[in-house]
Amino acid sequence: MVALVIAEHDNASLKGSTHHTVTAAAQCGGDVHILVAGSNAAAVAAEAAQIAGVSKVLVADAPHFADGLAENVAEQVLALASSYSHILAPATAYGKNILRA
Repeated sequence: MVALVIAEHDNASLKGSTHHTVTAAAQCGGDVHILVAGSNAAAVAAEAAQIAGVSKVLVADAPHFADGLAENVAEQVLALASSYSHILAPATAYGKNILRA
């Protein structure tokens, strides 16, 4: 089993909610991957790679991810979804919007 966590960030640093979501994903068993969808978010990806329990960081870096619009991020998640047994997002307005999009 492999879980995908959708990172919540501001293109400069991760939000604490992402760390909580990684903890939840670890309870699913198996590997935990994080998707960082942003613009010029290399620092966020580097930070995500340092979280204990994360085995892989996927980066989708493009201008249309700059504002974290749910529709754009959800499209990227759907493109990856078939490779994952679980998809988790932070229990915030950001995460909920993506999962509903």
